[in-house]
Amino acid sequence: MLVLPAIDLMGGQAVRLSKGDFATKVVYSDRPAELAERFREAGARRIHVVDLDGARAGRPVNTETIRAIARAGVEIEVGGGLRTIEAVEEVLAAGAAYAVLGTAAVQRLALVEEACRRFPGRIVCGIDAKGGEVAISGWAEGTGLPVAEVARRVKTAGVSMVEYTDVARDGMFTGVDAAGAARLAAEAGVDVVASGGVASIDDVRACKAAAIAGVIVGKAIYEGRLDLKEAIRIAEEEG
Repeated sequence: MLVLPAIDLMGGQAVRLSKGDFATKVVYSDRPAELAERFREAGARRIHVVDLDGARAGRPVNTETIRAIARAGVEIEVGGGLRTIEAVEEVLAAGAAYAVLGTAAVQRLALVEEACRRFPGRIVCGIDAKGGEVAISGWAEGTGLPVAEVARRVKTAGVSMVEYTDVARDGMFTGVDAAGAARLAAEAGVDVVASGGVASIDDVRACKAAAIAGVIVGKAIYEGRLDLKEAIRIAEEEG
């Protein structure tokens, strides 16, 4: 199982938000590339990078910082503002191994299909859930679409991995929805990475027990609630 430490970018800094609310921003580092090096040293095989400025602007903004993070020597995936094929190309050219499409999974399925054709095996979809339905526009709008339905659509489009976030839990230390992620994997027949609410090493154990593909960990690392090296050891041990 993958443990993906998260780096969320605003103004070239590594920050964290609660429930996606920009007013809750806390800055954790002015040197995100150094964070990536620390994560690599802890054993991380992939880092989850989100361009929060890009998500608001609808296009990549922190491209130079992404390029610096990519040079840290660990595989990265990048999301935030990827709403055109040119934006996908930009982050991949900056060194991302994978591009994460979010809102596009609901509103621009043709973009997902084109991206999967152009960059096979390098497109991941982030699906955010609020009250059991897919949420978009910074989690402010519900779509009425069940999470599993959207996951099935993007799988048909060519996506092999979905990152599932229960937005009510994000940054709140209320525990990750491992059971929901496992249910989604079973219903949609796609690899699922859980995100949102990780509070301790027990959440990593829960994801491991649920036999899902991975878990994204952010604020718990930055606030010392979870040791990344230990989390990776638990995730990768057999049995």
